[in-house]
Amino acid sequence: MSTLFYVSYAALWVLLLTIGVLVLLLYRHFGVMSLGTLEGVQRDGLPIGSVAPPISGVTAAGQDTAWQPQRGQPQLLLFAAPDCEPCATVLPHVERLARVVNGGLGIAAVVPGPRDEVIRFAERYRPPFLCLAEDGSGAFTRYKVRVTPFGFVVGSDGRVLAKGLCGDQVRLRGLLE
Repeated sequence: MSTLFYVSYAALWVLLLTIGVLVLLLYRHFGVMSLGTLEGVQRDGLPIGSVAPPISGVTAAGQDTAWQPQRGQPQLLLFAAPDCEPCATVLPHVERLARVVNGGLGIAAVVPGPRDEVIRFAERYRPPFLCLAEDGSGAFTRYKVRVTPFGFVVGSDGRVLAKGLCGDQVRLRGLLE
């Protein structure tokens, strides 16, 4: 067979693989857009108005502890992961928020997996707020969280006031408003 045949054959495979990657990126993009819509947000997470259940977990220091809604104080509960790039985008804003509000808003982060994951999370971001590894407690399942970063605003009565995907400063601000 001729060289032209082999070159065109290889070029078609390269083209096919490139198109396949682009289609996967397109599906991912539309999935993220769908999660950002009102319908997508209402499908994921606890329903707005429901009582936020307590979450047991382990801190980076190895202490077994629990997060629970604080009566009389609104809270931001953020579900995040150490290797999540949207989490890396939004966490500096959450850290700044924690320093600015200075006790006016309780903030906590829940990380999937064992203690090792919350250690990596704490080493990477150095958050000034409570961070827990769910460590098999099923918090992600109970809160119906499938993707990170996903946040809940819990009111002073312990009920979910707002929820949603918060992968950047604009979405975080929208969630908090």
